[in-house]
Amino acid sequence: MKPLLLGIDGLSYSSFMKCNPRTLLMLFSSTFRGVVANKNKNNHPTPAWLSILEMTDDINESSFLSSLPDLKLIKITKAVAINIPITNPTYGEVKLPYDKTVPIKDELNKVKEAIFKNIDETPVIADVTALDRFLVNNGSIDKCEIYKEIDSFVKEIVNRVQDFIIFSPYGEPKDGKHEDYGVYLSTVPRPNEHDTVKLPELGILFSKLVKGDVFY
Repeated sequence: MKPLLLGIDGLSYSSFMKCNPRTLLMLFSSTFRGVVANKNKNNHPTPAWLSILEMTDDINESSFLSSLPDLKLIKITKAVAINIPITNPTYGEVKLPYDKTVPIKDELNKVKEAIFKNIDETPVIADVTALDRFLVNNGSIDKCEIYKEIDSFVKEIVNRVQDFIIFSPYGEPKDGKHEDYGVYLSTVPRPNEHDTVKLPELGILFSKLVKGDVFY
């Protein structure tokens, strides 16, 4: 069983109490937890994910890529990429349009199937975009229903995977902007116990986890 780096874009601590996602709250009390800090004011997912995949804050992109760079983290870990929102359709084994045309359950099922297909043999870097896609500029949707679907998805994932980092690169979209802070839940401690987790640190920590260089 290989490690999993799983992004859930827009997942927010501010909605935990309201939506009461049972599995996520269980992980909050039983795994290593922290806060992911993203001070990049660009609300697009590409620069956040590139910071992780290139393991640097020196990112100038602000929209979906038309061509892919080397993607250092993929090269180092030989991980399978699944549904990563740096291109449109998304990049990796699962490629989905980044809009509201893909139902939430469809995305979750496709991502889950791809994770389970690969995780026994290969590290996996995957993402779920549903919260971000459906909450942006949509005040009428019931976000707790999305949390319920994601919570069931996470339950299946953590019951199958041994080592994981589950995170959001930023918080919930509100009034056209994302919250600066996202979620960190993992089987391994964050890099600095008393500090927030920076985006490049997620990539660095995952690479160490794949190499077996993380001690806890």
